Amino acid sequence: MFVLPEDHGVAVVVGATGHVGRHVVNGLARVGRQVRAVARQPESDRAGVVACPLDVRDADAFNAVLQRVDGIFLSLPPTLETAELARIAGDIARAGISTTVLLSSDLLAEYPGSIMAASHEREESVLSAALGESLVTLRPGVFMENDAIEWSATIRADCVVFTAFPDALQMPIAPVDIAAEAVAALTSPGRGPRGPQRLLGPQWLNVRDRVAVLGDVLNRPITIREVSAEHHRAVLARLLPEPIAAQKVAMLDAAPRSIRDCPNLPLGEGRTPYSVWVAANTAAFGMGAT
Repeated sequence: MFVLPEDHGVAVVVGATGHVGRHVVNGLARVGRQVRAVARQPESDRAGVVACPLDVRDADAFNAVLQRVDGIFLSLPPTLETAELARIAGDIARAGISTTVLLSSDLLAEYPGSIMAASHEREESVLSAALGESLVTLRPGVFMENDAIEWSATIRADCVVFTAFPDALQMPIAPVDIAAEAVAALTSPGRGPRGPQRLLGPQWLNVRDRVAVLGDVLNRPITIREVSAEHHRAVLARLLPEPIAAQKVAMLDAAPRSIRDCPNLPLGEGRTPYSVWVAANTAAFGMGAT
């Protein structure tokens, strides 16, 4: 069992080994905050960070980690039911935690009622009812990491990316930029608006744009192989539950194909460019830049 230090001004990070959570832990530690890193298998203790191996479904362990805490970041399992979320929200409220940052999704704005938005809708509804103005909700768009998850195997094997939608435009965002917003909210009480905050990447990019960047940074001749929507869906279904694969294909099919057709959305000025993210994450594609 983890041992908690006798101190105050502590932040809890739930989902501390996730794409965003690990950057939240690092960001808080850099600014001198004490961090309790919660995950089923967290990394080892280090300066300013206490590893807390637990499942948020374990009420006793979760309540123990909330002692003497003034901020918490939540990246929650999508399988949590309403009753479990209500208990977690109640625990946070009873602990008197001043700021809760919830990692949600821009899918709630773009595709409300969809399969992929369902868990986020449930989380936002339950937590906002219990926590009110102490809740900060972050709604990021498409993660840059998705490209590594979906393309790394075929890039390693054949230097190929399969897609039915090479011209579909998106605004991918780096998780480190999402984490920066979480760290700011946890270290600056009252900063900015509470409630949902939409977070998008710095520019519109299609698959052709991103593959060109990957080829340059990885110094490999990566090509795009256009396939049918059905083939694309089958490729995604090897990695994701089939209903989610189907929705991702539908989203890409509906995406704009030219800048003039893009909606007027708040681009993330100053956020990490795709090329910078790729250069820092070549290992995510199973290789280093050469």
